[in-house]
Amino acid sequence: MVAKYSSISTRKLPKALSVLTRDKTMVAISDYGDFHKMVKRLVMSGMLGSSAQRQFRDTRDMMMDNMLSTFHTLVTDDPHSPLNFREVFKDELFRLSLIQSLGEDVGSVYVKEFGREISKDEIYQITVVDMMMCAIDVDWRDFFPYLSWIPNKGFETRVRTAESRRTAVMQALIHQQKKRIANGEARASYLDFLLAEKALTDEQLMMLVWEAVIEAADTTLVTTEWAMYELAKNPEKQASFPLCGGLI
Repeated sequence: MVAKYSSISTRKLPKALSVLTRDKTMVAISDYGDFHKMVKRLVMSGMLGSSAQRQFRDTRDMMMDNMLSTFHTLVTDDPHSPLNFREVFKDELFRLSLIQSLGEDVGSVYVKEFGREISKDEIYQITVVDMMMCAIDVDWRDFFPYLSWIPNKGFETRVRTAESRRTAVMQALIHQQKKRIANGEARASYLDFLLAEKALTDEQLMMLVWEAVIEAADTTLVTTEWAMYELAKNPEKQASFPLCGGLI
């Protein structure tokens, strides 16, 4: 039998996604009700709308300049070595996502729960990579609801640990930027915009900022790789993208 759903909001999410999204406290996982209307308005005004896109134009241009500069350096240093497009693009996309979301290319942040300062690579691992790995982690009980009473401690521990680490890091990042804002240093960022709106709880604020980070850092990367793969299979299509031909 095929179950039909009128919307995402009426659908029961897999256990991992339910935990990671804080029960659909995200724009992408919510499509009905007052919360969805509010966060959709916020993300359009603060990130995706035309005025917001113009606001971040310089940041996107900087990303492209940095990528081209890095590729040029790699080619100059070793002309015969293949270029790893993913690594360069991944680094610049994460930089872009941090600047757009938080207003700063964060190099490190002190996380109280960890008792130490973590690097940018660790921030990426915890807020992006670990989350994507957990999202595809399957709890066999989702397929057998009548056996949901049976413990699956390994799965539960992995997901809960990843979620708590994500929360700790995002709270530390937001706290760091709140101190900047309190000192009168306003910047063009999604966080600054959301705080000015004063419409969200701390949990909602954290989730929306994290959503902006992971979607810019991961979704864009995967989509671009897929597009380049399709172009690589179709040489005749590459004529429409003369500036990209050298990268494919």
